[in-house]
Amino acid sequence: MPRTFCDGPLAPTRSGLSVAIRLSPRARSDRLLGIIATANGGRAVKASVTLPAQNGQANEALLQLLARAWRLPRRDLSIVVGAASRNKIVHVAGDPDELIAKLSREIASLPGR
Repeated sequence: MPRTFCDGPLAPTRSGLSVAIRLSPRARSDRLLGIIATANGGRAVKASVTLPAQNGQANEALLQLLARAWRLPRRDLSIVVGAASRNKIVHVAGDPDELIAKLSREIASLPGR
């Protein structure tokens, strides 16, 4: 059974994978903090970046953080929902099955799972 945002932060799409993210800008460091419950009963990856949420700075810092943490090309990541919100959906381009396998391992290592 494919994962959805109801039971985890990952959801396969035809062209890759969507990841639910909760972002905190203006933090002390750029890092992935763990998995948190969302208001709608789902789960999201909690991330923080040092840059402010002005002119897309925090969004770009988030995408660079995810690319680095997950060892993916930055060009494969984009924010598809929530560009002006703390709650975001990031699209990761690629083969959905390969991405779920890879990112599930990375996300499983985060606190709060």
